[in-house]
Order: sequence, then structure tokens, then C-alpha cells
Amino acid sequence: MKNPIERVVAEASRCVYCGFCEPLCPTLRPGGHRGYGPRGRVNIALLVVKGYRSEEVVKALYTCLLCAACNTACPARIDIAGVIRDARTLLSG
Repeated sequence: MKNPIERVVAEASRCVYCGFCEPLCPTLRPGGHRGYGPRGRVNIALLVVKGYRSEEVVKALYTCLLCAACNTACPARIDIAGVIRDARTLLSG
């Protein structure tokens, strides 16, 4: 089984930032910017893998409800909720 870093990189690198996931995200609009939506969080997860940490990164990842609605719209079949879970694991460890 892959570790969280490998899973984030493998899943997130398949994202083509098409935006099909965004209309389904209940936290994008209240969040105020794209970092609070699936596309933004996938990109933020890659930053976490590279060692980037900030209060805004933590806030963006932990405001996700992990409802996985975005997963259903992703044409690349990325486990976006899984990417976010793994990025949270990396932040806590």
C-alpha cells in the first residue's frame, strides 16, 4: 500500500483542473476563494507534500466536509476526498 505522500501525488497529478467538481462543493462559495474548493484543495495537497505549511493551508484543508460529492463529477476519477484526508495526515505528522 502506498504512503500518504505517494497517494496524494498519484491522485492529484491526474487533475487537469477542469472545474467539473466545483459546482458540487458546498464549501467553495462560503470559503471565499478557490482554495476552498476541490481544485484548490488538490493543488494545496501537492504543496503540503512539498513541505509548505501555513494557517491558510490548514484552514482550506480542514474546512472540507469530506462529503466526496466532488468525486462523483471528476472525469479523471480522482479520489479528491482521499487526497484531502491524506494531506491532513501529512499536516498532523
